[in-house]
Amino acid sequence: MKRILISGTVLAFLTAVGLTAAGFDFAGGVDSFTAQPDGDGITLNWQSQIETGIAHYTVQRADIRSTNDFQNVSTVATLGNYSYYKFHDAHVSAAPLAGQNGNMTTLSDAFKYRLEIDLTSGDVSYSSTVSVTKPSSGVRRTWGMIKEMFH
Repeated sequence: MKRILISGTVLAFLTAVGLTAAGFDFAGGVDSFTAQPDGDGITLNWQSQIETGIAHYTVQRADIRSTNDFQNVSTVATLGNYSYYKFHDAHVSAAPLAGQNGNMTTLSDAFKYRLEIDLTSGDVSYSSTVSVTKPSSGVRRTWGMIKEMFH
């Protein structure tokens, strides 16, 4: 079976002209993927398209300063076609910078996220990348300024 990952608009067109019955298994992607600061973390929202053939989503995060060093944050099970998803990344304050291998380093407040779309065939695809800045607390800003005075 051939598997094609396409946008919802293209899928609607192909379905309208009857091409989905031509031996292809269509797995849709993700619409309206957003990220916003939310209290102690970052909240991600997205809407799925056709989820036939999608095993699950893997939420991935990277420091905004890294080029493409995404780390897996969590796995989210599929809910069904055209579902709305909400994921709260509460561990963003404790997240090591990508590529730091556990070394103590100042944490960034700017992150980028993407979804890895894991298909039942074993193939993967990725959503668009969204960037978000988590507001720093006054305590963290003050501590950072104190540390800078002694370095």
